[in-house]
Amino acid sequence: MTVDLLEALRRVPAIAILRGCPSRHIAMVANAAMEGGFTALEVTLDSPEPYRSIERIAGTAADVLVGAGTVRTIADVEKAVDSGAAFLVSPLVDPAVIAEAVRRNVPILPGAATPTEIAHAVRAGAAAVKVFPAIHLGGPAYIRAISGPLGHPRLVPTGGVTAENASLFLAAGAFAVGVGGSVFSRDALEAGDVVRVRSSASSFVKAIT
Repeated sequence: MTVDLLEALRRVPAIAILRGCPSRHIAMVANAAMEGGFTALEVTLDSPEPYRSIERIAGTAADVLVGAGTVRTIADVEKAVDSGAAFLVSPLVDPAVIAEAVRRNVPILPGAATPTEIAHAVRAGAAAVKVFPAIHLGGPAYIRAISGPLGHPRLVPTGGVTAENASLFLAAGAFAVGVGGSVFSRDALEAGDVVRVRSSASSFVKAIT
């Protein structure tokens, strides 16, 4: 499954973060993001009925990987995986959470800010590391500065990523990026506005591929 995630991100180096989308809209919103070109979607656990949303995407969208974001506890891992999450994203490096994901053979992207945290996440078994909040840490320049000394780990900067700077993050050495509100606005998700979601997704994917 890790190979599947990494391969999906090699094709399109971005994870679409769907935060706040009502579960009644999630299937059509996910389909619109997929039609826009995304191969990996993240439903954050602070969204309405997140596990139901993950189940719906996993059950209807065979051509896209769905993951769970904002995973902070072992219980979150268990519920997300049982709901069909193919990968997990966390805002922090918690060895117990990473270990549970590894035990279940589900790739996890822990959130780290410092070189030491990134190194700990990699050693613990992270498939890639979410560098968060990327823009506040220094943006693409920060990714470029730490990537080489750390041995070029798979870094996925998230937080402040836009269609305008995503290619800069990738050029700086990022393996992929995580993109949320700058592309998938909260009001578009809450309204189930598939036209806006598809258009924004398409514009973003074209900017990085």
